[in-house]
Amino acid sequence: MMAPFDIVVLFLFGGALMSAVLGDDHSMVAAVSAVFSIGLMHVSISALKQRFEWFGRIVDGTPVIVFEKGEWHQDRMRALRMLESDVMAAVRQKGLMRLEQVRYAIIERDGKVSIIPQDEGE
Repeated sequence: MMAPFDIVVLFLFGGALMSAVLGDDHSMVAAVSAVFSIGLMHVSISALKQRFEWFGRIVDGTPVIVFEKGEWHQDRMRALRMLESDVMAAVRQKGLMRLEQVRYAIIERDGKVSIIPQDEGE
């Protein structure tokens, strides 16, 4: 799984290499320095995420509960541009057939939907 920041860095690498090949400056030093700068930025951000939890929440986001104990959180779903049908698809993939079988539906940092089923005794 890749975090959104990792995808951005991947595109930056591609853009830097493409401009080094197709741009006016075809020197190897320019290409290597661009890639090195992006790599250094990625390592720095990763170190900051490990050291400061709040920084990781800013860069990667936090999980969001959109369904909790029988109630949809419509405001959170609108903010995430998530539809109930998207969550229901994840419910079916989990092997559950009804919404009453779900305790929580959580949108993870990478955009995937996690389903926490009700306990058997409930």
